[in-house]
Amino acid sequence: ELFPKFDRQRFTENADATMTTTATATATTRKQSNLSNPPPPPLTDVDIVRLAQQHPLTCSPLPPFLLSPTSHQSLISFLHSRSSSSSPSLSVAEYTSSLLSLISLALAPHTHHSLSTLISSLLISYINLFNSHKIPHDRNSLNTIQLFAVHLENIPDQNLTSIADSIVSGLSQIVDPDDTQLLDLLPKCIELIRNSNEIEGNRDYANSLIDGVFSRGWSKVLLVKMVSIIREFSFLDKGRRREFLEKVFGGMKSVELQDLPSLVYQLLVLASKGFSKREVIEGVVMFFGSKMGLKASSTVRQVEGTVLLHVNFAVKQDPSLGQEVMGLVRSDFRAFNHFTVAVLMSVARVRRFSESSMGILKTALITAYRDYKFAKGCKWLPDDLKEEYLQSVKIVEKAVLRAVSESNLGREHIVPSIVQFGFVLLESVEEGNCKELVKSDGLMGTEELGIQMLKTLFEIHEMARNEVGMGITSVLALQFLNVHAHQCSL
Repeated sequence: ELFPKFDRQRFTENADATMTTTATATATTRKQSNLSNPPPPPLTDVDIVRLAQQHPLTCSPLPPFLLSPTSHQSLISFLHSRSSSSSPSLSVAEYTSSLLSLISLALAPHTHHSLSTLISSLLISYINLFNSHKIPHDRNSLNTIQLFAVHLENIPDQNLTSIADSIVSGLSQIVDPDDTQLLDLLPKCIELIRNSNEIEGNRDYANSLIDGVFSRGWSKVLLVKMVSIIREFSFLDKGRRREFLEKVFGGMKSVELQDLPSLVYQLLVLASKGFSKREVIEGVVMFFGSKMGLKASSTVRQVEGTVLLHVNFAVKQDPSLGQEVMGLVRSDFRAFNHFTVAVLMSVARVRRFSESSMGILKTALITAYRDYKFAKGCKWLPDDLKEEYLQSVKIVEKAVLRAVSESNLGREHIVPSIVQFGFVLLESVEEGNCKELVKSDGLMGTEELGIQMLKTLFEIHEMARNEVGMGITSVLALQFLNVHAHQCSL
């Protein structure tokens, strides 16, 4: 036969034998490969620190152990073991900075997903140690957190949510300024989450994180920190900005007095950047005019003086803030208090606002007199409403006099404005036209108010006496000339 009969059984036996031989050869090859490529030898935490110190000098390749995902657990465990050492601050900082520097070298040419995951795990572990106070909150921890901040963009997007949640969950434990260090990571974390295409509902999640921050109780330390970093949350809408300011001004009464000037300065910087200008100005004026106004210590007055200098400087840098001050007093009489008067007199030291500030003060005073005069003569107005108008006039008079009497406590720069306004009132006696009200209702009137302002200023400010004297001489000379001209015309 040209073609012998096919033997199926023999073919099957030969095939099985071939497969067995191949499998044996493959197993032998794998075994030889494992023997020739053993798993990377482990490193200790001391090895990692030494390697980070020596690598810039040797430029040798990084050990495979650092690049292997199987080593992550060991690398994280070193962090925890060092936190239990006798000097955890330096020990943890040394190891973490060393490991991050080596990771940076590995990430330089291209991104290793395993290393990105390692950074994430390392940061979450560090946050947990920080929040549980297993490592001191000091300069070393601040430097370490700043190193982590550089690597946030290398962390997988899905892991950013866990990091942000861990930071927010520790807010209630903040009682000391150093406790706020982790908050430096939060703005960037939330920004990365908002811009991520890998996180479902990323913007809603970012907003929920902000809402979580706002809904928690803020210690005075946390409040100060939030004011310093809030401008980094550039995505805040108008409603959340308003909520933030309400929380700030509601909690400022618990802030240490010495911290208030710097806090107000930060708020004014926010306002100059377009962060709810009117609300910031109104909050500052109402806080110092009402809540702080009840405290009469010299320290409080000194603090207010420093705040006035900050306002003056801010208006010089951003004139639109001066416009907001003017607009606030024009639109809301409730904002008129002793501190408002001082603010207007401080702003009046800025040349472009000199006339408008004096004009607003004068208008507020004259309007109060005229409104009361009208109310008193109106037969159909109830007595309680007439009394309300009377009290409004008294509030304005007292606010002006208080601003003058406290002008020697860290706010000497407003003295020229007080002198100017005092003479403005003396020259506008006829505009008030309320002499008939003064005697019967216990009001001072523009003339007496101007005299009392200058008298008080003369008593408490030696530096102002010459200016007041010269002003009085000028007024008397002007009045003499007017009388002489009138007599000549007759």
